[in-house]
Order: sequence, then C-alpha cells, then structure tokens
Amino acid sequence: MKISPEIIVLHQKLQRIYRRRKAQIESENKIEVDEITSKVAVLYEKLRNTVDFKEMHLLRRFAIERNIKRRFVMELLKPNIAESLVEELIRARYLPNNTIPEEIIKDVEKIIIKYNDLFLMMNEMYGGKEVQEYSDWLLSIEACEIDMLLDPEDIADAVIETMYEMTKSRVKMQGEEMHIREKNLQLYIAIHKSLVKSDDTIISYHLLNLYYDEWLQADEKLIKVVAGHLPEIYRTVQRQLNHPYQMKIFNTIKEPVVTFKILHELILDKKEAIQDILADPETLAAETKLMVGKKYKLIQRKLRQSSVRAIIYLFITKVLLALVLEFPYELYALGHVNYFNLGINVIFPPVLMFLVTLSLLPPSKQNTTQILKNIKNLIYDEPEKSILCKLKSKYKKNMSYQIFYYVMYTALYIVVFGAIIKGLQRLDFNIISGAIFLFFLTAVSFFAIRIRNSAKEYIVVKRKEGLISFLVHFFSLPVIAVGRWLSTKFKKLNIFAFIMDFIIEAPFKMFVAAIEDWFSFIKEKREEVYHDKQ
Repeated sequence: MKISPEIIVLHQKLQRIYRRRKAQIESENKIEVDEITSKVAVLYEKLRNTVDFKEMHLLRRFAIERNIKRRFVMELLKPNIAESLVEELIRARYLPNNTIPEEIIKDVEKIIIKYNDLFLMMNEMYGGKEVQEYSDWLLSIEACEIDMLLDPEDIADAVIETMYEMTKSRVKMQGEEMHIREKNLQLYIAIHKSLVKSDDTIISYHLLNLYYDEWLQADEKLIKVVAGHLPEIYRTVQRQLNHPYQMKIFNTIKEPVVTFKILHELILDKKEAIQDILADPETLAAETKLMVGKKYKLIQRKLRQSSVRAIIYLFITKVLLALVLEFPYELYALGHVNYFNLGINVIFPPVLMFLVTLSLLPPSKQNTTQILKNIKNLIYDEPEKSILCKLKSKYKKNMSYQIFYYVMYTALYIVVFGAIIKGLQRLDFNIISGAIFLFFLTAVSFFAIRIRNSAKEYIVVKRKEGLISFLVHFFSLPVIAVGRWLSTKFKKLNIFAFIMDFIIEAPFKMFVAAIEDWFSFIKEKREEVYHDKQ
C-alpha cells in the first residue's frame, strides 16, 4: 500500500536525526561521574521530589531550574557552573552516565552567558515587581533551553511538525472567524500539550524561538533587542498561553493525537527499522497492537506510581502542617486537642487520592480496534480521510442568559461548600482544622483528576456516563475548580520545597561533589601505587 507523502517526509527527517546522533556518539569523549556518590544523589532527588509533586517527564528541567535559582540566590551564576550543573544531573541520573559528550559543557556555558547578559540588561531597563516576574519566566525558559540541549527532543519535534502539517488545513472554524495565523499557532500549542505533554514553560520556549528564530545563537545585538521588547514579548506569550480557543482545539484533536502518540512510540521503539514496518500493513498492525498493549500496561504502572507519590507527598505535608500549625493552635488557643478531627485531616487526603485513582477502568477492546484503524488510515490513506477536526465556537447568548448561567453556577458553589462546611461544624472542626481540611480536599481532588486524565491519554472510545457518574462529576466540579485555582496561585508557596532547595540542597550538593573529588584523588593515588614501575 502507498504511504502518505507526509509520513514519507517524516521518515526522511528521522533518518537525518539518526545519522546525526550516530556521528555524535562515535566522535566525542563522555562525561563520567562516580557511581557511589550517584546513589546518594539519586536518593536525595527522590526525597526532594516527594515534597514537591511534579510531572515525571518534567523533573529534569525542574532540577536544572532549582540549580540556577539556588546559584542566583548565592550570587554564583557564572559560566563556569556549567560543568558542575551537568555533573549534578548525571549524578542524580537525570542523564545517563558516560554518555553525554564533554563538548556540550561549552554549549551550556553559552546559554548561561546569554541569559546572564539578558538579566543584566533587563535589570537596567525595568524595575520593581515586573523584573521579578520577567526573571522567573526567563529563568524557567533558560532551564528549558539547557534541558533541550542536553536531551534534544528532535524526534518528538519531527512528529509534532508532521501532525501540525496534516491537521492545520482540517481544523475549521464554525460560527466565528479567527485569524488563520492565530488559529494555526493555537493548533501548534494544542498539539504540543497533548502529544508530548508540554507545559507552559516549554511552550514559552518554543514561542520565543518562533518570534526570534535566531535566539538559540543570539548575539549581543539580538539580546539587547529582546530585552528592550521584553514586556511586549511576555504579554504576547501569556495571551497565547491563555487563549480562549486553546482548550476547544485541544479537545477537538484528541483522537488524532492518540494516533500520532502511537506512531511516535513506534518510532522511538523501532528506530531505523520503522521504514520496513510502515511498508507492510500486516506488520504495522501487529506492531501497533503490541505497542498499544504495552502503553496500556505502562499507563497503569504510571498511575500507581503517581498515586503513591501523591499519597506520600500529601501524607508528609499534612503531618507537618498538623505538627506545625493545627496541633499547637488547638493545644494553646483552645486548651485541648481534638485527636479525632486531627486524624481525619491526616488520613482523609491520602485515602481520597487512593480511591479516586483506583476507580479508573482499563481501556476496552473497542478502543484498541479503533486505534488500529486510525493508524492504518494515517499511514496509508489521504489525510483528509483520516483526520477531520471541526472547531465549533460557542453560540453567543444574550446578556440575560449569561447572567442566569453564572448565577446558577455560583449557587452550585454555595450549595456544595455550604454542605461541606456544615458537615465540618457538626464534627466540631475549628476554623484552622476546617480550613486545612477544605484546602486539602480541593487540592487532592484536582491532583487526583489530573492523574486520572493523564491515564486516559490513549482513550479514543469513550464509555457512556451513567446517572451516578454524572451527579458525582456535577457536584465535585466546584471542589476541583477551587483546587485548580489554589494549585495555580500557591504553587510557589511550598515551604518544604523552599527549605530543601535553599537550606539543605546547596550544602548537600557541595558535600557530594567534595566526596566525588576525594574518590577521584584516591583513585589517582591508587593508580600511582599499583602501577609504579620501580
């Protein structure tokens, strides 16, 4: 069967990527760290990630960002930190040992110098609160750029570009006009977020490089231009990240995204052999079925891992809050401790997380059948037959309808939270314990739903929603919405993460590095003794 032209172009891109990677592996010396100190560093990172719940595929970038922030505070952000930064990442097993070329340190140094210059120019041009806002944003982009350099996402980018080219003409606006460039940009963002789970920082990194296509090799002149237009750049990026139609497009392309996910995984798994697989429909069907089954199992394992991480995180933070805030308040302000309510506050969040994530059912056989059909259509048929996305804009209602809807929505919040608060009062919760209960109820509900949704990334055939399920989703909506808001507004206020990053981490990393230097010194002396020619 004839392969789609877009898939042929994708394969050609992949061949160039494989050749480039092979040449790099064969030609350069590699960075190596001590395995003993590595085990200690890995243990610390697991502990650190426990007190700050993050997506697994973003942990390395957050580790880079923590490193840069720590050095910012300590005023040690110099180009020569590049080597220690890369070694820290390898030591913590965010990167494989004895695989990363030594030459890459110079490229990391260039990135650090570039952003250092940008920060200096920015501080001269702007002041006050906006500087802090721009600094945090640029620092996260700097970490992203370093991360992309150390572990390029060139294969993912090739698949994203292919999906974008095959879908952009198939996304149609209905009911409202939208500028073609803006629509295509939102489609690109939606594909990024759904296909490889890019967050706002990754999208910001790509948008910056889209607006300034020479930014990766920026000279002093371009850095000055970016610094001068920074407020405009920041506002433009934020507007695109928060575009009202983004979620509409995101939801519209869910099914084709699953198809491209499977294609992406086949490419990563089979590498150069993918051409032979694509050329034979029967082989493609067999390999796709195996890959889908493998991804189902992986998703279930990730669901369990994420649930366990979240439960441990919730338990630790809740116990610490109980010891630091709730227990002292009840003991000294009220004169007695309500151990029953204290126990509810400690146990309830992890139990809720466990129950919500446990209730997720595995995909059906019909789901697998539909994926096989979609991948066949994608590879061998015309794109117009296999991908059809229609973006329907919301019909405009008159003002009276809008007011009525928002009044009813507000009433739902009042009913749900009123009922919860009334229940807490009957259980004799005081204002502190009640506030902590509500905070963790909303936060846990949002976390749990986010984990459940991530476990549904390969679902194309939806199960019918029953009455009970509808009622649960309906009345839990205000709780989840508040949890989402709290997660967005207070994610930077994690006191436990702050303590580990700026009080524990710096001396710990210096200690580990010193131990590794000591081991290297001992090895050097051992070689001198064992291989003495006298």
